[in-house]
Amino acid sequence: MFLTSYNEQKLFENFKIIGLENGTKNRDVLLKINLSGVYRKNHPRTDIELIKTLINYIDQNGGKCAIAEGANGHLTENIIASGLGDIVKHCGVKIIDVDLENCDEVLSYGEPHYIPRCFQEYPVRIAVPSASKREGLFYSNNIKLFVGAVPRKMYQLDDVHAPKGPPRPKLHQNLSLSVANLFLEMQNYSPFQFYINGGLAYNENRGEFILNEIFVGNDALELDCYLYQTFFSDCEYPGYLDILKARRFNDNV
Repeated sequence: MFLTSYNEQKLFENFKIIGLENGTKNRDVLLKINLSGVYRKNHPRTDIELIKTLINYIDQNGGKCAIAEGANGHLTENIIASGLGDIVKHCGVKIIDVDLENCDEVLSYGEPHYIPRCFQEYPVRIAVPSASKREGLFYSNNIKLFVGAVPRKMYQLDDVHAPKGPPRPKLHQNLSLSVANLFLEMQNYSPFQFYINGGLAYNENRGEFILNEIFVGNDALELDCYLYQTFFSDCEYPGYLDILKARRFNDNV
């Protein structure tokens, strides 16, 4: 299920309909965002105004908020540089750079993954990515967001002399399969109940553009498929969507 809105009033109505209002009331809430680095052209990050709206909403609803992202120890700097420093301080938001966190090893379809233990401390978890398909990379939104939710130190290759590449190279050896496996185990270990998409996006064929609607959903696969077909269908199709569709079908047979 997902709902759309064009303004803040309707957004808050959707929060109530989908259960986010009651879910966050007087509770600890984890926001997984995309802010491994500050914004630069054609490299969109989670919309800053949307993050501010969520932090304020959770605070006014009596909840306590934490922001999580893997930024190799630089998440606080990124938050300040992106204009979130004041609201983070005012609302007492905890900053969790997952690259510095202890983790538990889990197995997903035989593949080991490493999820920060602290995620289980938050009964409510919300994913707030930026939608993009950049040159040479997979379409990225809700599902692929979790590649940045695991400590990079656990995903290095054994060859210390390997050329510089993605920050978690083990995930890129079979990326579609690893993205699907990681997402499913994240939902088993510390499930995310809500997904919120909006703001600046990037399509390699059309450049930067704005998602004028804000999408609020409780099904990452449904939202990713919809946004792909609506805004990115001229781009390479990400195989992890078919892997997850097939596994969901088999689970329901």
